[in-house]
Formats: sequence, C-alpha cells, structure tokens
Amino acid sequence: MKKTVLFLLLSMTCGALSAQISNTLYFDKQNYRQHHLNPSFQPEGKLYVGVPMISTIAAGGGNTDLTLTDIFKTKKVNGEQKTLLFCDKSIMASDEFLSAIHGREKLHAAYQIDLFDAGYRINKKLFVSFSVSNKMEASISIPKEFFQFFFEGMKEGEKYDFGVDKMAISATLYNEYAAGISAKIDENLSVGGKAKLLVGYANVSTNLRNLHMTASEDEWQVSGSGNLRITTPTMELTVTETDRVSGLKSNGGKITQAQGHGFAIDAGANYQISDELNVSASVLDLGFLAWNGNIQELNPREQFSYKGVEYEVNEDLSVEKGWDPYKTKFKRMLKKNEDPKNYTTWLSAKLLIGGEYSLMEDKISIGALSKTYFVRKATREEFVLSANFRPIEYFSGTFTYNLFDGWNNIGIGVNGNAGPINLYAAIDHIPLRYASVSGHKVPCYVRDTRVTLGMGVIIGYRKGNRYRY
Repeated sequence: MKKTVLFLLLSMTCGALSAQISNTLYFDKQNYRQHHLNPSFQPEGKLYVGVPMISTIAAGGGNTDLTLTDIFKTKKVNGEQKTLLFCDKSIMASDEFLSAIHGREKLHAAYQIDLFDAGYRINKKLFVSFSVSNKMEASISIPKEFFQFFFEGMKEGEKYDFGVDKMAISATLYNEYAAGISAKIDENLSVGGKAKLLVGYANVSTNLRNLHMTASEDEWQVSGSGNLRITTPTMELTVTETDRVSGLKSNGGKITQAQGHGFAIDAGANYQISDELNVSASVLDLGFLAWNGNIQELNPREQFSYKGVEYEVNEDLSVEKGWDPYKTKFKRMLKKNEDPKNYTTWLSAKLLIGGEYSLMEDKISIGALSKTYFVRKATREEFVLSANFRPIEYFSGTFTYNLFDGWNNIGIGVNGNAGPINLYAAIDHIPLRYASVSGHKVPCYVRDTRVTLGMGVIIGYRKGNRYRY
C-alpha cells in the first residue's frame, strides 16, 4: 500500500503541469506579453493582437519540497543496479524522505490559455490592453505529520494525534475578462492597473475545522467538523435513503454554464532610477470568486474508525483488498448537505519585485526577480536571476537561474519577430539531470516547471520616435 500511495504522490509531484506566465518574460522588453506580469510595462508597438487560442498558452506546476531523488534511490541488488522506492526494505531511507519535507508538502498545478489578447497605444504616455483568458488553478497541502505517522508509526502504548485540518484542497476553473491601462507619469515613472471580471465554472475546496486523527495500536479515528464543496454544472452527488453518499452522476449540464462570478485586480509600478538601473513591483490576481450555482457539499456525520486489515501471513495483500472493508464506512462518515450555502474562494495572489541593470545601450541587462505566491494562508517563494540579450530589435533572449533550486534548474526564453508576426517560447526550471525509472528517463532534481508559448501580430513597432509596418 505504501508503494501505491507513493506512486500517486510521485505522479502529482513530477507529472503535474502554476498558470502564471514564465518568469523569463519579466525582463523581455521586446515581448508584448510582458505587461501580464506587471501592468505598468508598455509594449513598444502601436498595436498588438494575439492569435486567438494561441496568443499565450502557459502551463506549469509541481511541489514545494520533493524531487525524484527523495523518492527513488539507486542500489545494487544481487549485483544488478536497481532504482527502488526509498521505503523498500533493502533501502529504508524514510528519514531522508521526511527531512526533505519542511512543514507542509504543497502540490500545485495550473494552466492559462488566452482566447483573446490585444493592446493599443493611445499616445506616447498611455497604453490600453484587453484580454479574455481561460484559467485553472489547483493545489493540495499535506502536513508533514501525516507522512511521519505513515512511515514511522508510533511507539508501543502511546497515542498519536494531529490536526487533519492542516490539509487543504483547492481547484478552480474560470474565465477572466480583463481591461488594463498603463500611464507614463514622467520620464522615469510608469504605473498601471487591470480590472478583471471573473466567471467561474467549477470549484473544489475544503473548509476543515477541528478535524483530528487519533491513532493507537488498535484503532485510528478521524473526528471533527468541516466540509468539502464541489461546484460544477455537470455533476451531482447521489445519496441513499438515509442520506449517505453513494457516488457521483452526470446531471446533463454544460461546462460552459457559469456557477459563480468574481472580481480581481492587478497593479504595478516601474521606476527608472538612472539610464542603467530600473526597479519595478506588481501585485497580481488579488481577487475572489463568489459561488452560487450547483453547490454540492459534504459534511462529516460520524467518527471514522480504522482497525487494520486482517490477512494470512503468506497472503498477497492488495490495495483493493485492504481498502474494500472500509469503503462503506468512509461513505457513511460523510453526508450530503441538502441546503448548502453560497461561499467565496480567493485566487492565488502573487507579489513580484524586480530590478534590472542595463549594459551596452540596453542590448544586455542583468535582472533579479522575487516572486511570492499567497495560497490558502500559506506562501511560496521564488528568487530568480536573469541575463537578458537584445542584440537586434527583431530578437531577444533570456536565461534565468532559480537561486533556491541550484544549478540543476535554469530557464530560457526566446522572442522573435518575422515582420509583424511575433513568436515566443519559454520554459522555467529546465531539468539538466535525469534518471532511469522502469526504462524511462525522468528528471532528478526538478520540483517545479513552467512552459509558455505564444503567437501574435505587432503593428507599428517603434524605432526612436517613429512607428513602422
């Protein structure tokens, strides 16, 4: 069972694809998408129009603490080099696995697809932008105590108790309709902001209160209060005559039917201290979604007890055999709330602070970016160093290095114009070292990755004070 649980964890850790656009974009002045990370940035062109559906495609995610080297270990077994789970009896590296987790293990995944994106320069000081995007954000937080109990167990005669309410699950699918404006206050200072109307289509979220697991040698018990909310136009919980949950069924609804609405803002500022030095800051996705559609809510009804699995010494114990006796108990633990209340969820806000020093008339620059994510009362931090190259006005490139992840994680972005056609591609946290697992090459030291692609049309690219095309 431990191997199966860890395989699922591995899949979430290394296979998940944050919706935020690549960090390499922040200092790419020739890329019109730059204002998505700081609304005070103004594209150089007179007008840009993103190609619908492929103007910007961003996907990314991962986890906060674990890499494959924490989960898999290599060892010679009977003279043969093998890759094994850390909890395999021939390795038993649970202590190393647990030491890699700090506080909570947070997994995250997201994507963004721009359905429409356009911007227009009103004059030398004002630039406006409009966009429609489809976005998804998802995260799960698991306390370290859960892993400790799972692998270390308990001493004879003692009880183990920890708050299950430290666990959190959140997933949101929504459309974003944004309108932004950037203004040059003077030669040195620019400010900008965006207003975003949000239309929510689906949400899964937990709100656990005083939920505890108490474990002894003979029995585990989970008790407390809270709820799990599922809001979607297409699915509905089914219950028995006694209101016990029995499963999910399709209700024939359309995924395009809105289940909630909300509002968010972006704000940013950019200040040119000297000809070479520039500093900037922005806050993104500061907003909420209020859900009032097809809300399905689950509440705990009674204590859930687990007394172990009975099996013969030589019996092959499967996950199904171990779990089957408790399926009914787990369903009985939860009841459907027939009169759920409307509720509100918050987006994952981001705070970005950057600085850039230019060389050789801005053909080369060095930048530093601090990026903080605020997710469910927790934070996640990135600190990125970048080298930016703009040798000609039709091409730019950026190389990044994530300070917290070491030399095993670098990023690269390229942006080019073929006449009025603009093409862009970037990836953060490129894995440089790989291992072989079951005959497949997988990255060893990557906790997180982010990919961004895009295509658009730029009209009126500026050289000096003139626009061309």
